Amino acid sequence: MPALKNPLEIRVFTDGASSGNPGPSGWAAIILWPDSMVQELGGGERRATNNRMELLAPIAALEVIQKRRESAPILVFSDSTYVIKGITQWSTKWEANGWPDDLANRELWMRLRKLHLTLKPQWQYVPAHAGVPGNERADEIAVAFSKDYDLSLYE
Repeated sequence: MPALKNPLEIRVFTDGASSGNPGPSGWAAIILWPDSMVQELGGGERRATNNRMELLAPIAALEVIQKRRESAPILVFSDSTYVIKGITQWSTKWEANGWPDDLANRELWMRLRKLHLTLKPQWQYVPAHAGVPGNERADEIAVAFSKDYDLSLYE
C-alpha cells in the first residue's frame, strides 16, 4: 500500500465492477481507520454500469466516515479516472451550471460533490490490478457482489 504520510489519516480504497455495461454490478470500499480498524463495505445492483458502481463506492465510504464524525484527514484511492477527474475537476462546472439534466449519474455526482465539499478528502489515482493490496481487495469484493447479481448463476 502507498506509504502513510500521516498515520492519523483515514485511508479509503474503492472499486466498482460490472459484468456487462450495464449488467450485474458490484461496488466496494475499504476504510482504514486511524485506530487500525479495517472496515469493508460493498453492495451491488442487478443491472448497472461500471461508472455507477465506481461512484457508489466512495459515496458509501464517505457517508460512513461522516456518520462517525471523524475529523482526521481523508485520502481516497481509486482506479477510476472518471471518479477522480469528475470530483476534482468536472463537478465544479456541473454544479455552477445547475447540474445538467442529461448528466449521467447526476444524482450520484450531486451526493459525492456534497460529501467532497463537506469532508474535503484528497483523491489519489491507483492503477487497477497493479498489486496494491487495498485496491486488489476492493476489486475482489466488488466482483463478488457483481457475481451475486449474475442471474446466470441461478439458472
